[in-house]
Amino acid sequence: MNAGLASLLASVGLSILACGASSSAAAATWRVDDSATLPGEATTAMHWRSVGPTRRDGAIVDGATVVTLVLNTAPWLHRIGRIYMFLPEQSIGPVDVSWQTQGRLRPGSLVSGQRTLVWAGPITAARITDTLAVTVSADGRRLVSPQRLDFQFQIDVE
Repeated sequence: MNAGLASLLASVGLSILACGASSSAAAATWRVDDSATLPGEATTAMHWRSVGPTRRDGAIVDGATVVTLVLNTAPWLHRIGRIYMFLPEQSIGPVDVSWQTQGRLRPGSLVSGQRTLVWAGPITAARITDTLAVTVSADGRRLVSPQRLDFQFQIDVE
């Protein structure tokens, strides 16, 4: 971000990495290909939660966007799985994320560095799609330039 607190506007590029299924830390955990996902915007404008820097929320910036999520579950068709949304730790400190869904996936929240369950059960389709209304909050004092948040989706299969 640029100049003083009063005129500061943060942009957080919300994009979900396109990635193939590759093994991660646990033997039965893979990354889910979400390359067909369509973010509503290339960047999300962040706004100060409060104009008074001495107030409790004075340093927090918030933003919101809509994402049409498409998860390629074909490699795990006819298996039982648990799909998680994951956001790696960020250099700007904790980033709080919450989302609402259209019903296919679970609504939820997470803090960067954590993962949260968004779907569980038998995988009966090659794709899982849903629309997510995503909100993001971060410490505006630590944002000195636009940040890219690379969400990941991971699947644990039985």
